[in-house]
Amino acid sequence: MGAFYLISGNEDFSIKERANDLIRELCGDAQEDNPGLEIIRGDTENEKFSAVFARLMDSLETPSFLSAEKVVWLKHFNRFDEALAEASTKKKKSRIDLLSDFLKDGLPQDVTLVIDGPGLDRRKAFYKLCEKVCASSGGELFWFEKSDPKSKGYEAQLLRRIKEQALNAGLRMDDSAAGYMAETIGGDAARLKNEMDKLICYVGPSSKEITIEDCWAICSRCSETLAWEFSNALAQKKAAQALSLIPGILESMEQEKGMAASSSPEMTIVSAAHAEFQRILAVKCMGRKFGIPDRASPDVFYRLTDEHKDSVAEFPVLAMHPYRLFKIWENAVRFSDLEIARAFKSLLDANRRMISGSDARLALEHLVAMIAG
Repeated sequence: MGAFYLISGNEDFSIKERANDLIRELCGDAQEDNPGLEIIRGDTENEKFSAVFARLMDSLETPSFLSAEKVVWLKHFNRFDEALAEASTKKKKSRIDLLSDFLKDGLPQDVTLVIDGPGLDRRKAFYKLCEKVCASSGGELFWFEKSDPKSKGYEAQLLRRIKEQALNAGLRMDDSAAGYMAETIGGDAARLKNEMDKLICYVGPSSKEITIEDCWAICSRCSETLAWEFSNALAQKKAAQALSLIPGILESMEQEKGMAASSSPEMTIVSAAHAEFQRILAVKCMGRKFGIPDRASPDVFYRLTDEHKDSVAEFPVLAMHPYRLFKIWENAVRFSDLEIARAFKSLLDANRRMISGSDARLALEHLVAMIAG
């Protein structure tokens, strides 16, 4: 029987990227010149899903004409919910049931079927059938799901994913660089790939490692990345570095005002710093609880996360990557309890000034002076 490949989930960018890569693997780069490839568009807005499925079934049931083998690609199909909701009876089966019957009988030996698109419900019988047919036919099922930032282990999972992208290009990525990418980009797959591609080209084949300095040099300077660098400089009490970032922050705020990407860039800057000092406070409390020495090494935090897994409810920061905990601890011991309290007051004052229309440069410079000066 022929092979069946299904690519779905809820992360649209990764689904499309994997589908395009798979078709290149099966048909070569010049897809338009391959007589054995038949593409059925599944994301045409002015066409009903029933018409798409009708063309799919016609293609599957028609023998290959100009090639010994045939690849049928249902490309970027985005109406699984409509297809699965269609009524089905013994007299008139739904389109999904017709396709299911075809898959149960086995694809013709000379036919490879590729279906990609978001929104397939994993609880449905159709998904479970596809899972079996993919495995038994020599094909594969790919599932791409957005990571939930609130889920346990989200940060560690995101860090692994970033490092894997670097490893696939033959490069190592240090923990600081991976942490920077994770916090400034998050789970945005399209933007993450774009920035990683830029980094890989920037460091070149002669380098073996991507560092945080490489990230600062080449990654896009949007409000999120500038906010991360600014809050990190404050947390390290590097006043000169924090002040040097203010012109870029102001420029980014001007460019992004009124845009959907960041309707309130002022809040992005202050919120990032506030979040970092919340982490500093939480890690400092945790350090007091477990008696962590001021000059603790990274190994202390790797052991800590293993030994105190049951304490995550009390100290949610334990769910973070151990190296990230270590870096926060380095910053936490720079501040006395009184200085942390003053930092929160300064952040509140800066927030009030910026949202009330006061001069943003003065508000940020005053914030730097109060926390890192």
